[in-house]
Amino acid sequence: MKLAVNGQQLARTYSLPEALEILTSFGVDAIELWPANVGAKLGTALSTPEQAERWEGRDLEATAALLNSRGFSVACVTLGFWAAPVCFASGGASAFTEALCGAVDAAVALGSKLVNCYSTGIPLKLFAHAMRPAAAYAAERGVVITLENEAHDESGPPASVRKIADEIASPGFGTQYDPCNYYHSYVEPYPAAYEAIQPHIRYVHLKGGCRYDAQQTGVHKGSLMRDSDRDHIGYVPLPEAAFPIEAIVRRLKKDGYSGFVTLEPHVPPAALLGFYEIEIPYLKELLQQ
Repeated sequence: MKLAVNGQQLARTYSLPEALEILTSFGVDAIELWPANVGAKLGTALSTPEQAERWEGRDLEATAALLNSRGFSVACVTLGFWAAPVCFASGGASAFTEALCGAVDAAVALGSKLVNCYSTGIPLKLFAHAMRPAAAYAAERGVVITLENEAHDESGPPASVRKIADEIASPGFGTQYDPCNYYHSYVEPYPAAYEAIQPHIRYVHLKGGCRYDAQQTGVHKGSLMRDSDRDHIGYVPLPEAAFPIEAIVRRLKKDGYSGFVTLEPHVPPAALLGFYEIEIPYLKELLQQ
C-alpha cells in the first residue's frame, strides 16, 4: 500500500506548489487532487458553481509538469463534493456523466488510475443512471471511478453501497472505503462495514473520528452525526480514532489491497500541519509493517 495526502484541505490555504513543498517536508510524494488545487487554462474562466466542481478547463498540462518536476504522483482525481447536484440541476444525468468522464480524462492526463466522487444531493438511483456510461468510459481508459461513502446521504449505509456496486457491476466502478464516514453514519466501520463492501473496495481514505465532546481536548467539532439532533461529529488525530485503524490496515494487507491509502484530516487550516506531524509518521509505520 502507498501513502498519499488529500489536497482538499490544503487547497483552502495553499497553492499547489506550496502544498507540494509542505508534503515533501513530511516525506510524502503522492497527492489526491481536487479541482480547487488546479488553476484554469490561460484565457478560461471557471466562474460558475458547476465549473468550480468539474475538471474541464483546468490547466492539466502545467499541473502534470509541476508534479513531475517535484517527483509527485497523483493518487486520485476527485470531483467536487457538490458536483452531482449542480450538474443534475443544470443538465440532468447527462451533465453529471459528462463531468465524470471529464474527471476520467483529467486522471489520465495526470497519470492516475482513480477518480473519486460523491452521490451527495441526489438519490443513488439517479447516481447509478449517470454512472453506468461513465464507468464504461472509465474502464476503456484504464481508470476506476469510486463512490465515497458519506455520513449524511444515501451512501451512508454500507448495504446501499454494496447494492449499487453490485448493480453497476463494471470494472470501471468501485467504492472507496472511509471508516470515519461510516462511524459518523452510526455504522460499525470495522468489521461490519468493511465486510459488506470489501469485494468492491478500490480506494481508501483514513481520518480520525469520534463523537464530539466539549470536555475533550484536541477534538475538532464537525456537523451533526447522521439522523441526530444532539451528537456532533468529532475529529481527532488518527491514532486516537474511535475505531481500530491498525486492525483496518492489517486487514487491507491480508486481503491483498495494494492501492493508495490517503490521509485526510478534516480540521481547520491552523491545525492541519500539526495533525500531519502526528498522522503521517504513524500511518507510514503502519503501512511499512
